[in-house]
Amino acid sequence: MISGDLNTEITGIAYDSRKVKPGFAFVALRGTHVDGHDYIVKAVELGASAIIAESPGGHEVKTPWVHVPDSRVALALTAAAFYDFPARELAIAGITGTNGKTTIGFLVHHLLNKAQMRCGLLGTVHYDLGGQIIAATHTTPESLEIQQHLATMRANGCRALAMEVSSHALHQHRVHGIPFKAAVFTNLTQDHLDYHGTLENYFEAKSMLFQTVAAQTAGKMIINGDDGWGRKLALRFDSTGRVVTYGFGVSCALRAVNVRYDATGTSFGLEAKGREYLVRMPLVGDFNVYNALAALGVAEAVGVNFREAITNLKSAPQVPGRLERVSEDQERFQVYVDYAHTPDAIINALKAVRALRPSRIITVFGCGGDRDRSKRPLMARAAEQGSDICILTSDNPRTEDPKQILKDASAGFSGKNHIEIMDRREAIEAAISNASPGDIVVIAGKGHEDYQDIQGVKHPFDDRRIAHGFLRARRDAMGQQRLEDQRLRDEREQGGGGYPHDERDRGGGRR
Repeated sequence: MISGDLNTEITGIAYDSRKVKPGFAFVALRGTHVDGHDYIVKAVELGASAIIAESPGGHEVKTPWVHVPDSRVALALTAAAFYDFPARELAIAGITGTNGKTTIGFLVHHLLNKAQMRCGLLGTVHYDLGGQIIAATHTTPESLEIQQHLATMRANGCRALAMEVSSHALHQHRVHGIPFKAAVFTNLTQDHLDYHGTLENYFEAKSMLFQTVAAQTAGKMIINGDDGWGRKLALRFDSTGRVVTYGFGVSCALRAVNVRYDATGTSFGLEAKGREYLVRMPLVGDFNVYNALAALGVAEAVGVNFREAITNLKSAPQVPGRLERVSEDQERFQVYVDYAHTPDAIINALKAVRALRPSRIITVFGCGGDRDRSKRPLMARAAEQGSDICILTSDNPRTEDPKQILKDASAGFSGKNHIEIMDRREAIEAAISNASPGDIVVIAGKGHEDYQDIQGVKHPFDDRRIAHGFLRARRDAMGQQRLEDQRLRDEREQGGGGYPHDERDRGGGRR
C-alpha cells in the first residue's frame, strides 16, 4: 500500500535514522534489540523524503510512505535499483557453510585475478572493492552496503566477486535479488544455534542461497558431497542438472585422491571429467583440499580455464588467521594461528598439523561469550583429543563472565593433559615457552582478529603479534644464553685450554 506523492527525488537510502539526510528514503527494519519503526518520526524530522516500512502510514507523518510485507527484502531491492543493479555486471560466487568460507573466498579471488578476471572480495577478513581494501564490518554486510560495494567494484573495473554468505545474512535477506553465478556449500556443523535454535533451521537458512540459484536460468551449485548436510542439499537440487559435488568420495564430480602433505604444502590427484590432474598448493590439511576443490569448481563455473586454475593454485596466498604460520625462522618448532571456533574446525585444524608429524601438539583455545553455550564442552573434547597438551583460556568473553565460560568448556575434558590460564596473553606465553624442538603450537579461536571483546569494549589483541613477540623474546634469550656459553668457553680456553690450573701446574696429563 502506498500513500503520499511518490514523484519525489531520492538522494540516498538509510536504515539507521541517525544517518538520514534530507532527500533520503528511510527503511524501517525490525532488529533483535531495536525496531526501526520506532524511529520513523525521527527520520522525518531529519528530512527523510520517503518511508518504507512494514506498518501503514499514520496521520502524524505526511511524508510519502510505502507499506511493504518485509522491510529487509524491500531494502535489498531498493538499494539494488538505487545503484543501478551493479550485480548484473559481475560474475558473483556466494560461499556458505560453517567452515571454510574465508579460505575459499581468498582462493577464488586469487584464481580469478590470476586469470585476468578482476575480482572483488567480501568476507570476514576484509573487503576488496577492486584494489581498494577496507576493513570488514560483518562477514556479509547489510544489503544496502552490499549494493554500495558492488557499485564501487563495478566502477573499479571488477568483473567478478567472491562473497562469503552467512546464515544470518540469508535469513535476513541481505543478498536478496543477487544473481549468483555460483554457490558453494562447504559443510554444516554446530554453530550459531543461539540464533537459529536448531541445526535444521541453520541448514534451511543456508539452503536459501541454493534456492536462489535454482530459481535462476543459470548458475552452478558446488556442494561438498562428503558432508551429510551437503548430500541432502545436493539431492534436493539434483533435478536442476546444475549440481557439482566435490570431496574424497567416489561419487564426487571433483574428487581428490592420493593426498600428500609436507611443511611446504599439499599435493593431490584430482579426478574430474574423466581425467586426472596433479594439484599442488601451499596450504596443508584435508580441509584445505576441500577448499581447493570448491574454489576450482567456482573458477570453472565463472569461465576460467580449468587447467589454468589448477596451475595457479601453486601460488595461492596465505589466508590471514587460517592455519597461518607465525614462527620465527630460528625456531625448531612451529606456531600456527587459526580461526577455529567450532568443534569441527578444531578437529580439522589439529588433524592438519598432526599430518606434519610433530613431536607434540600444544593447543591454546577458548570459547566466545554470548554464543551457543552447548558447543563449549564439545570444543574442549575436540581440543583434548587432537592435542598432547591443551591450554584453555579466554577468547572474546563479550558480556559474559570469563570464569563461567571456562567452567562450561572444562566440562568436556576427560583426561589430565590440560591446564586453564584465563589470561590469553599468559596462555600463549606458556605454550611457546614450553614448546620443544619438533613441537607444533596451535593458537585457535580468533585467527585474523586484532581485538579481544570484553564487556562491550574491543581491546587491541592479535594472537599473531602476541605470538611473534614471545617468539622474539625466546629467540633473544636463547641468543643471550649462547653468548654467555661462548664467553665461558673463551674464559676456559684463555686459562689454558680448559684444563684445571692445578693439573696444568703439575704438568697436567698422566704420570
